[in-house]
Amino acid sequence: MSAWFNNAPPLLLEESVKIAVDFLERTGEVDDIGETCQFLVDKVGFMIEQGQRNRLLLANRAIAAYQRYRKARTLELSLVS
Repeated sequence: MSAWFNNAPPLLLEESVKIAVDFLERTGEVDDIGETCQFLVDKVGFMIEQGQRNRLLLANRAIAAYQRYRKARTLELSLVS
């Protein structure tokens, strides 16, 4: 494996999360910006550790994961109420 795969480009995490946050904010899906950013950083960071390096793919997968998380959280809260 090359050294490139061991060391992600320095801005990869930041740029991927920014793409995802910008999209989610424009669609009105962000309730708590801190929680959203932490969720996206965790997801994108995990995918980078797995070897993914495509910013748009990282952002899109993080967005999809956040949307699933938000839907599950909403369902859970409606069951509790």
